[in-house]
Amino acid sequence: MSSISSLSSIRARIDSIESRFTPERVDQQVALDTAEFDPFGEHYERAVAATRPAAPRVQQHAEGTAPVAFRETSMLPLRESVATSSATGSLQASGGLSIDTILAAVAGRAGVAGPRQIGGYGPMPVPEDLAAFGNGRIPKDALSPLAAQPNHRLTAPAAAAWDAVVRAAAADGFELTITDSYRSYPQQVDLAERKGLYAEGGLAARPGTSNHGWGLAVDADVRDPALLEWLKTNGPRFGWVEAVPREPWHWEFRPAQV
Repeated sequence: MSSISSLSSIRARIDSIESRFTPERVDQQVALDTAEFDPFGEHYERAVAATRPAAPRVQQHAEGTAPVAFRETSMLPLRESVATSSATGSLQASGGLSIDTILAAVAGRAGVAGPRQIGGYGPMPVPEDLAAFGNGRIPKDALSPLAAQPNHRLTAPAAAAWDAVVRAAAADGFELTITDSYRSYPQQVDLAERKGLYAEGGLAARPGTSNHGWGLAVDADVRDPALLEWLKTNGPRFGWVEAVPREPWHWEFRPAQV
């Protein structure tokens, strides 16, 4: 009985989220609080509302220059590790990413500053060696911990580029954190059961197809409208794009597509 009650409660929560986006409710403001960010919870409407056009409020780095935290000398160890990484070889072969493309993303030079389209980027180019493991089945030692949040892991190039985004945000006065990174297959199954499939109006990818399962996506805490605006403007410089409509917190590493 308690299990049925729990499922009913989850369904009611999803229905409540979806109901907020009817035409008569979309313009209502939702109070911003200090609770831990839940990208599938009450902050959903607040985050989506923050995607509306607004006057520029961010301090941008000069086009074509790297953030101070990432001078060329600080990237030498990354260049060496990337050059000897079999994962990078696969990226170059199947994902269209050269070593220079990866390093440009880490340096904030993947593309010019400015918002990009939301979604429509197509299938994720997956490195061959990661594809061999399978979505959501990548071993821990094939992923890299994030510098500011070591409990989260991504593929090495994505981790280095996200670390660069975090440092650039900090330089502009923002604390950029994430709530989710690599998502195993069992975690994807659990999420789909609790939140429903995106294709059916829910908030989860079909298990085995999530780009979180390749270690190439993050869910960011974008409750602060100014931070979301900053990320939309500057994320693409580091190869990160807002890849899913209805999910302004979901960002993917696609440096060849920015």
